[in-house]
Parts: sequence; C-alpha cells; structure tokens
Amino acid sequence: MLPKRMQNQVSTRWSLLLAGSCALASMYLVLAMIGALSENEIIGLPTVPELTLWGLPLSLLIRDIAMALTVGSVLVGGVLAPRPDAFLGRLTSLSALVWILAIATQSVFTVSEVLAFSISDSLNVTVWWSLLSQTTVGQVMLVQTVILVFVAILGWVVLDRVTGIIISSLAIIAAFLPGLTGHSSLTDTHNAASISLGIHIVAMSAWIGGLVALVIYLLHSGNDSGIVIRRFSTLALISVIALVESGLLNASLRLDGPAALVTSVYGAILLAKISILIVLISFGWRVRKKINESAEEGPMNNVAISLLAGREILWMGLVLGLSVALSRTAPPGEFQAGDQLIWVALLALALFLPFSIYYLLPRGKGTVKFFQKYPDVSAIALTIWLYLFITFFTSVTIGQSIGAQWFALLGSLLTIFLGYQFISSLSQNRSWSTAGFAVVGIPLVGWWLERDVNGGLHWSFWVMTLFAILFILSLMRPIAPQSEIPINESVRIPA
Repeated sequence: MLPKRMQNQVSTRWSLLLAGSCALASMYLVLAMIGALSENEIIGLPTVPELTLWGLPLSLLIRDIAMALTVGSVLVGGVLAPRPDAFLGRLTSLSALVWILAIATQSVFTVSEVLAFSISDSLNVTVWWSLLSQTTVGQVMLVQTVILVFVAILGWVVLDRVTGIIISSLAIIAAFLPGLTGHSSLTDTHNAASISLGIHIVAMSAWIGGLVALVIYLLHSGNDSGIVIRRFSTLALISVIALVESGLLNASLRLDGPAALVTSVYGAILLAKISILIVLISFGWRVRKKINESAEEGPMNNVAISLLAGREILWMGLVLGLSVALSRTAPPGEFQAGDQLIWVALLALALFLPFSIYYLLPRGKGTVKFFQKYPDVSAIALTIWLYLFITFFTSVTIGQSIGAQWFALLGSLLTIFLGYQFISSLSQNRSWSTAGFAVVGIPLVGWWLERDVNGGLHWSFWVMTLFAILFILSLMRPIAPQSEIPINESVRIPA
C-alpha cells in the first residue's frame, strides 16, 4: 500500500488531469454547438482545413494552461514562499517551455486559418515569418517567446526573492501581451478593451495557476504552509477583484446592451462563465475563511487543504475551456429588430446563475416564504414566465431598440429572481412534484422557442435540455456549502 503522502500526490495528479479533461470537453462541446469545428465548402474558395479548426483551439488551451502554471508557480515558489522553492522553480521553467511550444503551434495554425492553407503549406518559412514580423498577432507572439526564453532559463535558478520578483514580472508581462491581439488596432475604445483583457488574463493566470502551485507546494514541501496559504489568500482576493472588474469592463465594450446577453451565442457563453466564476468565488471564500479560522486554533492539515483546493481546480478547468471557446466566438453585432432569444442563455438565466447565487448566499437568504411553503408554485411560475418572456420579446424587438434593451434587462432580472426562488425551494423541500413540473415545463418552453428553426432542432438543443433536466434532478440532493474535512488537525504520514 502506498504511503499517505504518495496517495495524495496521486490524487492531486488525477484532479489536475480531470480538470484538464473538463476544460477540453467544455471547449470542444461549445465550439461544436456553434459550428466552429467545421466549415461549409464554397466552390472556388479555399476552406480552412479541419485539422486547423480542431488544432488551433487546442493550442490556445494548452497555452493558457501553461501560462497559468508559469505565472502561478513563480509567484508561489519565488515570491510568496519564505524561501525560494526549487521544485516550483523547475516547474516554472518547464511550463514556460510548454508555453513557447504552444505559441509556435498556434502561429502555424493561425497562418493556416487566416490564409486557408494546409498545415504543410503553413510551415513555409517565408509565410510564417511574415506573420511574426508584419502582423500585431505575430509580433506579440515573437515578443512573448523572447520573454519566455528568459523565464525558462532563470526559473531553473531562482536564488532569492529578488530573482523571483524579476521572473514573476517577466511572466506577468508575457501573460498580459495576448490581450493586445484582441483587436486589430489599439486606438479609441480598443485601448480600454485590450488593456482590460490583458488584466483579465493576468488575474486569471495568477488565481488558477497560483492555486495549482499552492497545492503542489503543500504536498511536495509543506514548509511554512501557514504563511504561504495566508499570502496566497491575499493574492487570490486581489486577483478575483481584478478578474471581475476587468471582465465586466471588457464585456460592456463588446456587448451592445443587455439584449446581447440573451440574443447571442457570445452572451450565452459569457453567462455560463459568470455562473461558474460565482461558484468559484463563493467556494474559495468559504475555504479561505475556514483556513484562517483553523490557523488560529492549531497546525493545519496540508493534505485536507489540498483536497479542498482540488475541487476548486475542477471548476477552474471549466472556466478555462469556456474562456478559449469565448475567444473563438465573434462578439455580437448591433442589436437588430427581430433578434431571437438563445435557449442556452435562458437556461443560464433560469438555472445556472440562480444556482451560483444560491450557493453564494446563506441558505434561505432572499427566498420568498410563499414559495418555501408552496414550492410547486415556484416551478410553475418560472415556466410560465419563460413562456411569456419568449412570446413578448419578439413583439418588443419589432419596436424601438431602447425598449427592447430595457425589456431584456428587466426580463433577465425577473428570470434570475424566479429561478432563484425555484432552486431555493426545491433544494430546501426536495419535492418530487416541484422537480417534475420543471423537468416537464422547461423543456416544453425550449421546444416552443426553437420550434421554427430551419432544419429541425439542432443536436445541441437536446444536449443542453438533457443537461438542464439532470441539473434539476441533482438539486434533490442537499447542497453542502462547506467540506467536512478537518483542516486544523495535523496528519501523520507514515515513513
């Protein structure tokens, strides 16, 4: 039988592997739903190879994972730890090398996508160098690569905190640079969008990569764990604030009002990402609070903390996958009369966002007593409102755009409110009749919305509807906001 430390190291590896699988699955599922993994062939025009359509998102995901590990490892091992950690230093170097390889792969796939070249033609040195030297995207890749070469070399020989700060600064600059490629120029409002996107990427890398590095540090070293955990809690708080503020700013610059949240695929993915981020923030806040309380009582259980963080990393994998999918989705254009609601956006407003809010707030907070007493009414009210929202939205959009924007905003808020009442009532009463009304009513509303789609219902409708049904049924189980794993008891690890 493996020693306890080795068992938990194996468990952590499986958690990281599962998080990567979640990121991969969520990314490809969303891209497949929006048709980004295939291209219609038009006679006389070149088409992008299928390998490029699948390979470019994968290279972006690997780049983002390596970016997070690089930034997180050097911050935890070279800045937050009282003494430089050699293991995290080596991990920083290896992650930087993977980051470089991902950038190289991304550049080849980018040439193939932009020029509709085959992969072999995209490897032409002249064409490839033209991308790197003559375009903003290529120049950013080139500067990133130069910086990461220094990070890879210096990360292996972190000698003191000054070196760690220097390498951290270089890694953060390299992580910030992809934000500059989000627009074709850097003038007018593009400046705000590019800067906010760069800050968003850095904050997410520090938060996600820092948490992974913290888990590795606790299981591999564990020296001065209390100091490192408290310092990381401060870093995580700063990262979350920067992440939320920069994300809201960037979204406001890309979306044409509240209606874009419910009438575009971009808005629907954004709502799903926000839902997961709220769950992550609430889960992390509870864990950090419990850790700080336990630190005052006695020695902390590094293994238990690592297991708790592993659950958080799984959610982070979903966020990374959705982030890549979002970057591959074109922002919506100007709102037009007759725009239709998106089924995924309605599910996010009615189920996913309310669930994340319910997870964040104390149990029962904000729940109307009438719905607690009659939980079936909450499911019926939600279903009826979704039908009315769909029915009246189209008629409102025929009129002036301002009226449609206000209707979309107020309708979305009412949907979230009724969804919260339904989820709160069902989670507290666990009534099968309540679940039954929702399981039958919500899919019928979805069918009503999509009934006139050309070619029949898309397979993505059935996938999301099945997911919504399983999600509703899962609410029959009590939601445990806090883990019962003790984190203020020392763990004896056999020799």
